Amino acid sequence: MKKNTALIVAIVLFGLLANEIQALEVDREVMPRITLGGRVIATVDSVDYDSDPDADDQINLTDSTLITRFDKRLYGKGVAGAVVGFKENESTVDFNQLHAFYWNQNVVALLGRTRLRNTIVEFPLLRDDDLLSYTHVLNGSSDEEFDQIYGDLLSVDWIVDKKLQKLGLWGETRRNSEDAAFANAPNGFDSYGAGYTYEQPEDLIYVKRIRHAGLWLDRQEVETQGNTEWMTAVIAGIEFNANDDPTKNWSVGLQAISNNGIDNVPSLTTVAERARAKSNALVGSVRYTGRPHLLTRYQGAITFAYKDYSDFTDATQWSIAPNLVYRIGQGIDLLGQVKYTDYGNGLGGGSDTTVQLGIAFSLETMFNDNIGERNSILNLEHGYIN
Repeated sequence: MKKNTALIVAIVLFGLLANEIQALEVDREVMPRITLGGRVIATVDSVDYDSDPDADDQINLTDSTLITRFDKRLYGKGVAGAVVGFKENESTVDFNQLHAFYWNQNVVALLGRTRLRNTIVEFPLLRDDDLLSYTHVLNGSSDEEFDQIYGDLLSVDWIVDKKLQKLGLWGETRRNSEDAAFANAPNGFDSYGAGYTYEQPEDLIYVKRIRHAGLWLDRQEVETQGNTEWMTAVIAGIEFNANDDPTKNWSVGLQAISNNGIDNVPSLTTVAERARAKSNALVGSVRYTGRPHLLTRYQGAITFAYKDYSDFTDATQWSIAPNLVYRIGQGIDLLGQVKYTDYGNGLGGGSDTTVQLGIAFSLETMFNDNIGERNSILNLEHGYIN
Protein backbone atom coordinates (compact mmCIF):
# COMPACT_ATOMS: atom_id res chain seq x y z
CA MET A 1 0.00 0.00 0.00
CA LYS A 2 2.82 2.37 0.89
CA LYS A 3 4.57 1.51 -2.38
CA ASN A 4 1.41 2.28 -4.38
CA THR A 5 0.97 5.59 -2.56
CA ALA A 6 4.61 6.54 -3.22
CA LEU A 7 4.22 5.69 -6.91
CA ILE A 8 1.08 7.82 -7.22
CA VAL A 9 2.81 10.74 -5.50
CA ALA A 10 5.82 10.39 -7.85
CA ILE A 11 3.59 10.40 -10.94
CA VAL A 12 1.73 13.51 -9.72
CA LEU A 13 4.97 15.32 -8.94
CA PHE A 14 6.40 14.41 -12.35
CA GLY A 15 3.23 15.70 -14.06
CA LEU A 16 3.42 18.99 -12.16
CA LEU A 17 7.11 19.33 -13.00
CA ALA A 18 6.46 18.60 -16.70
CA ASN A 19 3.75 21.25 -16.79
CA GLU A 20 6.18 23.68 -15.17
CA ILE A 21 8.82 22.92 -17.79
CA GLN A 22 6.32 23.40 -20.62
CA ALA A 23 5.22 26.69 -19.12
CA LEU A 24 8.80 27.93 -19.47
CA GLU A 25 8.77 27.37 -23.26
CA VAL A 26 8.10 30.68 -24.98
CA ASP A 27 6.43 30.00 -28.33
CA ARG A 28 6.71 33.31 -30.15
CA GLU A 29 5.84 33.54 -33.81
CA VAL A 30 8.18 36.17 -35.23
CA MET A 31 7.06 37.61 -38.54
CA PRO A 32 9.75 37.26 -41.23
CA ARG A 33 10.98 40.08 -43.36
CA ILE A 34 9.17 39.82 -46.69
CA THR A 35 10.56 41.17 -49.96
CA LEU A 36 8.34 41.23 -53.02
CA GLY A 37 9.81 41.90 -56.44
CA GLY A 38 8.93 41.38 -60.04
CA ARG A 39 9.11 42.56 -63.60
CA VAL A 40 6.73 42.48 -66.52
CA ILE A 41 8.41 43.18 -69.85
CA ALA A 42 6.39 43.30 -73.06
CA THR A 43 7.87 44.07 -76.46
CA VAL A 44 6.77 43.95 -80.06
CA ASP A 45 9.45 42.00 -81.94
CA SER A 46 9.94 42.53 -85.66
CA VAL A 47 12.20 39.78 -87.00
CA ASP A 48 14.11 38.97 -90.18
CA TYR A 49 15.89 35.63 -89.72
CA ASP A 50 17.91 33.79 -92.35
CA SER A 51 18.22 30.97 -89.80
CA ASP A 52 14.40 30.73 -89.57
CA PRO A 53 12.70 32.31 -92.60
CA ASP A 54 9.24 31.32 -91.30
CA ALA A 55 9.60 33.31 -88.05
CA ASP A 56 6.84 35.90 -87.61
CA ASP A 57 6.62 39.21 -85.81
CA GLN A 58 5.20 38.73 -82.33
CA ILE A 59 4.41 40.15 -78.90
CA ASN A 60 7.11 38.91 -76.55
CA LEU A 61 6.51 38.49 -72.80
CA THR A 62 9.59 36.35 -72.10
CA ASP A 63 11.51 37.11 -68.87
CA SER A 64 8.48 38.45 -67.01
CA THR A 65 8.87 37.26 -63.42
CA LEU A 66 7.52 37.45 -59.86
CA ILE A 67 9.73 36.66 -56.87
CA THR A 68 9.28 36.67 -53.08
CA ARG A 69 11.90 36.34 -50.34
CA PHE A 70 11.25 35.48 -46.68
CA ASP A 71 14.03 35.70 -44.07
CA LYS A 72 14.59 35.82 -40.30
CA ARG A 73 17.41 36.36 -37.86
CA LEU A 74 18.64 33.19 -36.17
CA TYR A 75 19.09 32.65 -32.42
CA GLY A 76 22.82 32.68 -33.01
CA LYS A 77 24.62 34.67 -35.66
CA GLY A 78 23.30 35.04 -39.17
CA VAL A 79 20.13 35.19 -41.23
CA ALA A 80 18.27 32.37 -42.99
CA GLY A 81 15.30 32.26 -45.30
CA ALA A 82 13.80 31.10 -48.58
CA VAL A 83 13.08 32.48 -52.04
CA VAL A 84 10.15 31.53 -54.29
CA GLY A 85 10.00 32.87 -57.83
CA PHE A 86 8.02 32.27 -61.04
CA LYS A 87 8.98 33.13 -64.60
CA GLU A 88 7.17 33.17 -67.92
CA ASN A 89 8.77 30.52 -70.11
CA GLU A 90 7.45 29.98 -73.63
CA SER A 91 3.76 30.40 -72.72
CA THR A 92 4.12 28.45 -69.45
CA VAL A 93 5.05 29.49 -65.91
CA ASP A 94 7.98 27.73 -64.22
CA PHE A 95 9.71 27.97 -60.86
CA ASN A 96 12.96 29.74 -61.65
CA GLN A 97 13.75 30.44 -57.98
CA LEU A 98 13.00 27.92 -55.23
CA HIS A 99 15.78 27.79 -52.66
CA ALA A 100 16.79 28.24 -49.04
CA PHE A 101 19.76 30.31 -47.92
CA TYR A 102 21.91 31.31 -44.96
CA TRP A 103 24.35 34.17 -44.54
CA ASN A 104 26.44 36.00 -41.99
CA GLN A 105 29.51 38.22 -42.23
CA ASN A 106 31.76 35.30 -43.14
CA VAL A 107 29.71 32.81 -45.15
CA VAL A 108 26.88 32.72 -47.68
CA ALA A 109 25.25 29.32 -48.40
CA LEU A 110 22.43 28.44 -50.80
CA LEU A 111 20.54 25.24 -51.61
CA GLY A 112 17.85 24.82 -54.27
CA ARG A 113 16.86 26.12 -57.70
CA THR A 114 18.30 29.41 -58.86
CA ARG A 115 20.53 30.84 -61.58
CA LEU A 116 23.43 28.63 -62.62
CA ARG A 117 26.88 30.03 -62.04
CA ASN A 118 27.74 30.10 -65.71
CA THR A 119 28.12 33.84 -66.30
CA ILE A 120 29.70 36.72 -64.37
CA VAL A 121 28.76 40.05 -65.97
CA GLU A 122 25.16 41.19 -66.48
CA PHE A 123 25.27 43.11 -69.76
CA PRO A 124 22.90 46.00 -70.63
CA LEU A 125 20.42 44.00 -72.71
CA LEU A 126 16.64 43.92 -72.58
CA ARG A 127 16.51 40.20 -71.72
CA ASP A 128 18.84 37.52 -70.32
CA ASP A 129 18.66 35.45 -73.50
CA ASP A 130 19.43 38.21 -76.00
CA LEU A 131 23.06 37.08 -76.39
CA LEU A 132 22.81 33.83 -74.45
CA SER A 133 25.19 31.81 -76.63
CA TYR A 134 27.99 34.32 -75.90
CA THR A 135 27.33 35.30 -72.29
CA HIS A 136 26.72 31.89 -70.66
CA VAL A 137 28.37 28.48 -70.52
CA LEU A 138 25.63 26.49 -72.23
CA ASN A 139 24.01 23.25 -71.10
CA GLY A 140 25.32 20.21 -72.98
CA SER A 141 22.24 18.13 -72.03
CA SER A 142 19.40 20.37 -73.21
CA ASP A 143 18.33 22.58 -76.09
CA GLU A 144 15.79 24.48 -73.95
CA GLU A 145 16.51 28.14 -73.26
CA PHE A 146 15.29 27.96 -69.64
CA ASP A 147 17.76 25.14 -68.92
CA GLN A 148 20.71 27.28 -70.02
CA ILE A 149 20.09 29.77 -67.19
CA TYR A 150 18.44 27.91 -64.29
CA GLY A 151 19.16 24.70 -62.38
CA ASP A 152 19.56 23.22 -58.90
CA LEU A 153 22.54 24.53 -56.93
CA LEU A 154 24.43 23.91 -53.70
CA SER A 155 26.93 26.69 -53.05
CA VAL A 156 29.09 27.97 -50.22
CA ASP A 157 30.93 31.31 -50.45
CA TRP A 158 33.53 32.48 -47.95
CA ILE A 159 33.68 36.28 -47.61
CA VAL A 160 37.44 36.72 -47.51
CA ASP A 161 37.54 40.29 -46.18
CA LYS A 162 34.00 40.20 -44.67
CA LYS A 163 33.11 42.89 -47.20
CA LEU A 164 33.53 42.66 -50.98
CA GLN A 165 35.67 39.65 -51.91
CA LYS A 166 34.58 36.03 -51.80
CA LEU A 167 35.80 32.57 -52.72
CA GLY A 168 33.13 30.07 -53.70
CA LEU A 169 32.58 26.37 -54.29
CA TRP A 170 29.43 24.94 -55.84
CA GLY A 171 27.81 21.85 -57.26
CA GLU A 172 24.95 21.99 -59.75
CA THR A 173 22.32 19.82 -61.37
CA ARG A 174 21.66 21.17 -64.83
CA ARG A 175 18.20 20.38 -66.15
CA ASN A 176 18.03 17.69 -68.86
CA SER A 177 15.81 18.01 -71.90
CA GLU A 178 12.89 15.58 -72.14
CA ASP A 179 13.82 14.88 -75.76
CA ALA A 180 14.72 11.26 -76.46
CA ALA A 181 18.18 12.34 -77.63
CA PHE A 182 19.03 13.12 -73.99
CA ALA A 183 17.54 9.97 -72.44
CA ASN A 184 20.95 8.96 -71.05
CA ALA A 185 21.95 12.44 -69.87
CA PRO A 186 23.56 12.46 -66.40
CA ASN A 187 21.34 12.87 -63.35
CA GLY A 188 22.23 14.24 -59.93
CA PHE A 189 25.24 16.53 -59.57
CA ASP A 190 26.59 16.95 -63.10
CA SER A 191 28.47 20.24 -62.74
CA TYR A 192 31.03 21.60 -60.30
CA GLY A 193 32.71 24.96 -60.01
CA ALA A 194 34.92 27.27 -58.02
CA GLY A 195 35.74 30.93 -58.29
CA TYR A 196 36.73 34.33 -56.97
CA THR A 197 34.27 37.25 -57.03
CA TYR A 198 34.62 40.96 -56.21
CA GLU A 199 31.35 42.90 -55.96
CA GLN A 200 30.35 46.36 -54.78
CA PRO A 201 26.95 46.87 -53.13
CA GLU A 202 24.23 48.43 -55.27
CA ASP A 203 24.46 51.79 -53.50
CA LEU A 204 28.14 52.24 -54.45
CA ILE A 205 28.31 51.05 -58.05
CA TYR A 206 28.37 54.59 -59.47
CA VAL A 207 31.14 55.92 -57.20
CA LYS A 208 33.64 53.05 -57.07
CA ARG A 209 35.94 52.27 -59.99
CA ILE A 210 35.34 48.50 -60.17
CA ARG A 211 31.70 47.46 -59.91
CA HIS A 212 32.03 43.73 -60.32
CA ALA A 213 34.73 41.22 -61.30
CA GLY A 214 35.35 37.51 -61.15
CA LEU A 215 37.26 34.46 -62.31
CA TRP A 216 35.35 31.15 -62.30
CA LEU A 217 35.94 27.55 -63.32
CA ASP A 218 33.00 25.43 -64.57
CA ARG A 219 33.15 21.62 -65.01
CA GLN A 220 30.21 19.91 -66.73
CA GLU A 221 29.45 16.23 -67.30
CA VAL A 222 27.86 15.10 -70.58
CA GLU A 223 26.87 11.72 -71.97
CA THR A 224 27.93 10.85 -75.54
CA GLN A 225 27.27 7.48 -77.18
CA GLY A 226 27.26 5.69 -73.84
CA ASN A 227 30.43 7.39 -72.61
CA THR A 228 30.70 9.96 -69.84
CA GLU A 229 32.89 12.94 -70.64
CA TRP A 230 33.72 16.18 -68.84
CA MET A 231 34.22 19.59 -70.36
CA THR A 232 35.84 22.56 -68.63
CA ALA A 233 35.13 26.25 -69.11
CA VAL A 234 36.91 29.27 -67.67
CA ILE A 235 34.95 32.51 -67.24
CA ALA A 236 36.62 35.89 -66.62
CA GLY A 237 34.68 39.13 -66.37
CA ILE A 238 34.84 42.70 -65.12
CA GLU A 239 32.53 45.71 -65.05
CA PHE A 240 33.98 49.12 -64.21
CA ASN A 241 33.16 52.82 -64.31
CA ALA A 242 34.98 54.84 -66.97
CA ASN A 243 34.39 58.10 -65.08
CA ASP A 244 33.59 59.17 -61.51
CA ASP A 245 30.45 61.23 -62.18
CA PRO A 246 27.37 59.48 -60.68
CA THR A 247 24.99 61.81 -62.57
CA LYS A 248 26.49 61.17 -66.04
CA ASN A 249 27.94 57.71 -65.72
CA TRP A 250 29.92 55.77 -68.32
CA SER A 251 30.57 52.10 -67.59
CA VAL A 252 32.26 49.25 -69.45
CA GLY A 253 31.62 45.51 -69.18
CA LEU A 254 33.92 42.76 -70.50
CA GLN A 255 33.66 38.99 -70.30
CA ALA A 256 35.50 36.06 -71.90
CA ILE A 257 34.56 32.37 -71.85
CA SER A 258 36.92 29.63 -73.01
CA ASN A 259 35.32 26.16 -73.23
CA ASN A 260 37.52 23.16 -74.08
CA GLY A 261 34.42 21.12 -75.03
CA ILE A 262 34.62 17.44 -75.93
CA ASP A 263 35.91 15.56 -78.97
CA ASN A 264 33.93 14.26 -81.93
CA VAL A 265 30.99 16.67 -81.84
CA PRO A 266 29.22 15.76 -85.11
CA SER A 267 27.78 19.17 -86.01
CA LEU A 268 26.71 22.57 -84.68
CA THR A 269 23.02 22.21 -85.48
CA THR A 270 21.52 22.18 -81.95
CA VAL A 271 22.13 24.24 -78.82
CA ALA A 272 23.47 21.19 -76.96
CA GLU A 273 25.96 20.43 -79.76
CA ARG A 274 27.24 23.99 -79.66
CA ALA A 275 27.53 23.72 -75.87
CA ARG A 276 29.71 20.61 -76.26
CA ALA A 277 31.95 22.03 -78.98
CA LYS A 278 35.26 23.71 -78.21
CA SER A 279 34.67 27.46 -78.31
CA ASN A 280 35.85 30.90 -77.25
CA ALA A 281 33.50 33.84 -76.67
CA LEU A 282 34.16 37.51 -75.97
CA VAL A 283 31.51 40.09 -75.01
CA GLY A 284 31.98 43.82 -74.41
CA SER A 285 29.58 46.67 -73.67
CA VAL A 286 29.62 50.43 -73.18
CA ARG A 287 26.77 51.99 -71.22
CA TYR A 288 25.81 55.60 -70.50
CA THR A 289 23.39 56.25 -67.63
CA GLY A 290 21.81 59.68 -67.17
CA ARG A 291 20.96 60.34 -63.50
CA PRO A 292 20.04 64.02 -63.04
CA HIS A 293 19.75 64.78 -59.32
CA LEU A 294 20.87 61.14 -58.76
CA LEU A 295 17.57 59.86 -60.18
CA THR A 296 18.02 57.40 -63.05
CA ARG A 297 16.07 58.66 -66.08
CA TYR A 298 17.64 57.18 -69.21
CA GLN A 299 20.25 54.72 -70.40
CA GLY A 300 21.89 54.08 -73.73
CA ALA A 301 24.15 51.09 -74.37
CA ILE A 302 25.79 49.05 -77.09
CA THR A 303 26.96 45.46 -76.69
CA PHE A 304 29.23 43.58 -79.07
CA ALA A 305 29.87 39.82 -78.97
CA TYR A 306 32.04 37.35 -80.91
CA LYS A 307 32.27 33.55 -80.75
CA ASP A 308 34.44 31.01 -82.52
CA TYR A 309 34.03 27.21 -82.66
CA SER A 310 37.64 26.30 -83.30
CA ASP A 311 37.15 22.64 -84.31
CA PHE A 312 34.93 23.61 -87.26
CA THR A 313 35.78 25.53 -90.42
CA ASP A 314 34.41 29.08 -90.69
CA ALA A 315 32.23 28.48 -87.62
CA THR A 316 32.17 31.99 -86.21
CA GLN A 317 29.40 34.38 -85.31
CA TRP A 318 29.21 37.95 -84.09
CA SER A 319 26.43 40.17 -82.79
CA ILE A 320 25.83 43.82 -82.04
CA ALA A 321 22.95 45.06 -79.87
CA PRO A 322 22.40 48.80 -79.26
CA ASN A 323 19.49 49.74 -77.00
CA LEU A 324 17.83 52.65 -75.24
CA VAL A 325 15.84 52.72 -71.98
CA TYR A 326 13.87 55.81 -70.94
CA ARG A 327 12.26 55.92 -67.49
CA ILE A 328 8.85 57.61 -67.48
CA GLY A 329 8.00 56.79 -63.86
CA GLN A 330 9.28 54.91 -60.85
CA GLY A 331 9.92 51.40 -62.16
CA ILE A 332 8.30 52.08 -65.56
CA ASP A 333 10.56 52.11 -68.64
CA LEU A 334 10.11 52.54 -72.36
CA LEU A 335 12.43 50.16 -74.24
CA GLY A 336 14.02 49.90 -77.65
CA GLN A 337 16.66 47.51 -78.99
CA VAL A 338 18.10 46.31 -82.29
CA LYS A 339 20.00 43.02 -82.37
CA TYR A 340 21.98 41.91 -85.42
CA THR A 341 23.81 38.56 -85.67
CA ASP A 342 26.00 37.38 -88.55
CA TYR A 343 26.86 33.67 -88.99
CA GLY A 344 29.84 32.12 -90.77
CA ASN A 345 29.28 29.41 -93.36
CA GLY A 346 30.11 26.75 -90.77
CA LEU A 347 27.00 27.85 -88.85
CA GLY A 348 24.75 28.01 -91.89
CA GLY A 349 25.65 31.50 -93.06
CA GLY A 350 23.32 34.48 -93.31
CA SER A 351 22.19 36.87 -90.60
CA ASP A 352 19.37 37.48 -88.11
CA THR A 353 17.91 40.86 -87.19
CA THR A 354 15.48 41.66 -84.38
CA VAL A 355 13.94 45.08 -83.69
CA GLN A 356 12.17 45.39 -80.31
CA LEU A 357 9.99 48.18 -78.92
CA GLY A 358 8.13 47.88 -75.64
CA ILE A 359 7.56 48.75 -72.01
CA ALA A 360 8.64 47.24 -68.69
CA PHE A 361 7.18 47.56 -65.21
CA SER A 362 9.31 46.52 -62.25
CA LEU A 363 8.88 46.68 -58.49
CA GLU A 364 10.68 45.79 -55.30
CA THR A 365 9.14 46.46 -51.91
CA MET A 366 9.88 45.24 -48.41
CA PHE A 367 7.71 44.54 -45.37
CA ASN A 368 8.78 44.22 -41.73
CA ASP A 369 12.36 45.22 -42.54
CA ASN A 370 14.26 44.63 -39.30
CA ILE A 371 17.35 42.83 -40.56
CA GLY A 372 19.52 44.85 -42.94
CA GLU A 373 21.82 43.44 -45.61
CA ARG A 374 25.27 41.92 -45.27
CA ASN A 375 26.66 44.19 -48.00
CA SER A 376 24.92 47.41 -46.93
CA ILE A 377 27.09 50.51 -46.74
CA LEU A 378 26.97 50.73 -42.93
CA ASN A 379 27.79 47.08 -42.49
CA LEU A 380 30.73 47.25 -44.90
CA GLU A 381 32.12 50.28 -43.09
CA HIS A 382 31.41 49.41 -39.47
CA GLY A 383 30.49 45.71 -39.33
CA TYR A 384 27.16 46.28 -37.61
CA ILE A 385 25.57 42.99 -38.65
CA ASN A 386 27.02 39.94 -36.95
